[in-house]
Amino acid sequence: MQDKNAKSLFGCDVNEFRGNIDFVELKKQVKFVYLRSSGNGSGKFRVDKKFFDYAQGARDVGLPSGAYHFGVPSTDLLTADSQCDDFIKVLQDGYGAGNYGDLFPVLDIEVPEDKSISTDALLNWINRFRKRFESKTRRKLMLYTGIWFIELYNDFKSSTKGYILANMPLWIADYGLLGNQYPRDAGGWTRWRIWQYTDQGVLNGLIPPVDLNWGPDNIDRLMPPAKVKDLKVTMDSNKIYLKWVANTESDLAGYNVFLNSNYIKTLGKSATSYAITKPKALKPGQSFEVGIEAFDTDGDFSTTRTKVTVSGARWRKEVFLEDEGSDVEVKPISRTLNYESQETPLFTGEERYQSILDEIDEEEVVYEDKIYCSYPEFYEEY
Repeated sequence: MQDKNAKSLFGCDVNEFRGNIDFVELKKQVKFVYLRSSGNGSGKFRVDKKFFDYAQGARDVGLPSGAYHFGVPSTDLLTADSQCDDFIKVLQDGYGAGNYGDLFPVLDIEVPEDKSISTDALLNWINRFRKRFESKTRRKLMLYTGIWFIELYNDFKSSTKGYILANMPLWIADYGLLGNQYPRDAGGWTRWRIWQYTDQGVLNGLIPPVDLNWGPDNIDRLMPPAKVKDLKVTMDSNKIYLKWVANTESDLAGYNVFLNSNYIKTLGKSATSYAITKPKALKPGQSFEVGIEAFDTDGDFSTTRTKVTVSGARWRKEVFLEDEGSDVEVKPISRTLNYESQETPLFTGEERYQSILDEIDEEEVVYEDKIYCSYPEFYEEY
């Protein structure tokens, strides 16, 4: 894996044992902080006693924060489900409904319930947790683990599927105890997103010892894209025209466009406009809603979808502006267009989108298999 460089962001991770933290002072020393939200190390789910205070403290001073769950894998895959659901709940308790933190949520894996667990069983548990979390939240999950732990379990290589976790962002713990200057390749990973380089650090205002970390060169690589700004919609007799201000994230990959919450098109990162051919089923005077979200190279999406509502009474040639109070759970304004049901896109992206009924023109639909995979070369620039 790579070494740190002059641009690598400096951060820390904390739990209840760090005491009462002065976040004003902490922000002077670090660019990001991770908080322990919860864990199952005691045999049952337990919320960190300081998580809610820490989450509020970081928010109050504008310090980007994320949270991790100390997971305990088992041969019983149902425990992955229960731990995942508990983690999702506590994140929202700390950050607010539908909010899972500024940074990647993290699954911390350091010890299984039974040390005799097989590598395949361990990986299957992690993968089940990951898929459930991402499906329920539309947030990318990062994995924290130690270099020693990866090596203990066959380099995290499945006996039949290879490196099934290697497409997760990696937070690696490696303290250089074997004389290495930086983490070596392991588990199918050749790059870390965060490197925890010591658990014996010191920071002003925190009870030592403190875990210290090097992060990416840009905080964008730890965060989902921002909400798309200044969406404007105009139309004529044949087209619905969208225009917006480009997102500025360094890892931006593109945009998804929606009509009445139904997926229409994926656009490349350079796009700032698009024209939707009006579906034949969209009758004059009928209300409709246009939406757009950004996504990045990890497959994280804007946590809030930008949307514009065109009411039936306002079908004229004018500019329609972004709605107030939009959120990611966009509901169709009208179901009379008779779209087939389509799921909101997930970044795993291996499902092919269903065709839309004949009322919608063929050119509006994208049939690519891996539009939402994690690799930018699969995205087409427009």
